[in-house]
This record gives sequence, structure tokens and C-alpha cells, in this order.
Amino acid sequence: MRDQSELLKSIPSRPLDAHKWQSACWVIAGSPGMEGAAILSARAAQRSGAGYVRLSIPNAEFVEAPLEVVVTRIEKDLQVEDEERFASLVLGPGIGSDPLVMKGVRRLLQKTRTPVIIDGDGLKALRNFSFKKEVSASTVLTPHDGEFESITGKKVTKDREQSALRLAETVGAVVLLKGPTTVVASSEGQIEKIKAGDQRLATAGSGDVLSGIIGAFLARGATGFDAASAGAFIHGELLSELPKTGVVAGDLDEPLPRLLERFGVDSQKENDE
Repeated sequence: MRDQSELLKSIPSRPLDAHKWQSACWVIAGSPGMEGAAILSARAAQRSGAGYVRLSIPNAEFVEAPLEVVVTRIEKDLQVEDEERFASLVLGPGIGSDPLVMKGVRRLLQKTRTPVIIDGDGLKALRNFSFKKEVSASTVLTPHDGEFESITGKKVTKDREQSALRLAETVGAVVLLKGPTTVVASSEGQIEKIKAGDQRLATAGSGDVLSGIIGAFLARGATGFDAASAGAFIHGELLSELPKTGVVAGDLDEPLPRLLERFGVDSQKENDE
């Protein structure tokens, strides 16, 4: 395992001649009453270096998103035509369990070769899914213990590293198994344990912020394993900028630019080298 402070060095800096589409991220998430999950992910993606963020909430008539987010309509079956323009997709936070949406999640995964993070409700669609034949190697799954059991039909064992590794090997994707110590495993056998953060992250919407961070890191060109590992680390480190109590998920994205600067991501010195 790498030193925790080195994880952010794996995230590519945006070049001085960057344009917005080079790190564009499409967040497909949310549902009626759960629009906040999608917005939290989109805001975190913006703050983490996605040059362009599109937000689509299935079948939503109106979305009160941040001004800089481009909102487009998408139907429940998630039929998309231009996902190849995007450098990453965030799929699933708060998307609900409508059968047509679940079918759309599976269809989109079969179609796209864009790096994608699947989080929250999107994971519900994945039980008995034929991963190795139908997903990109840069796919990232982010289950907590209950979602892990839903996907695999088995509980997480006491050896959490082996549980995450077995799932990663089975599906041919990166698995970020959430917990007090987050475990990131790749299908090639890489393991990273992330110990950043504390109980303040156990708040509604915190995972949606994490999905946006990882989505932006994928869009910047990081591998699935590096994006997940660095994302989990910086997600925990956000608490160093926040109060000791009363933290809500909407607080988490504001310190992101300062922390990324602290760890040398996109620093002028690094870009000049």
C-alpha cells in the first residue's frame, strides 16, 4: 500500500491548455424526492476538477441544480446517445428502484465503454449481472455492507479485504467497500485501505459526495483503482476543514479546492514542470 498522503499524486493534473470536454462528467442519478443525491454528486464533481458536469434525473420535469451544471432530460429507460463525449459517468445515487430504471442501468453498462462509478441505488441493478463480459475495466462499484450482500448474495466476512478482492475479481471491476476503514480492491489484486475520516461522514448524502469526487477523478484520466483510492482519502480529509459536530453532506464539497491544492493537485508548480 502507498502512503496515504501520496494517493492524490495519482490524479492527473489538468493541463494549462485544457478545455471543458477533456474532463466532462455526466451524473445520471436522483429520482422524485431524492433529487438532492444527484445534486450533491454533481457539485462534488465540479469542485474536484470536472470541467463540464451534466446532470440528468430520470423522468424529472424540473431540477434546481447549481448554475454551472448543465441539466438535460432523460427518460426512465436511460436511453442515451452521446455518452462517448464524456470522460466519466456517475450512475445511481438516489436513482430509486423503478424496474424500468434498473433495466436502464444494466443496458447502459452493457453499452458504454466510458469510465463509470456505480453507487447507491444503481447497485441494486447488479445482482446476477454478467460483469466481465459487459463492463469497462474502469468501472468502480462503491457498496456498503448491505449493498455488497445485495450484489453477491453473501455477507461481508471478517476479512474485509478478501471480500472486496473476491468481488472485484468476480466482476472484473474496482470495488470500494465502505466502512470505518474503506477497502479498495482491483480485479488485478491491488488492495488499498483508507483510514481517513470519522463518524461525521456517517450522514445522509455523504456517499453521494464521494461518488462525485471519484467521477471527477475518473474524468481527469485516473484509473479506476487510483480514482477510488484517492477519492476515499480526500473524502475523509475534508473533515479536517469542518467543525467537530453538526456536519451535513452539503458542507463537504466547499473545502475540496483548498484540499486538492494542499496535496498538489493542479498546482502551478506541478503544471510548469
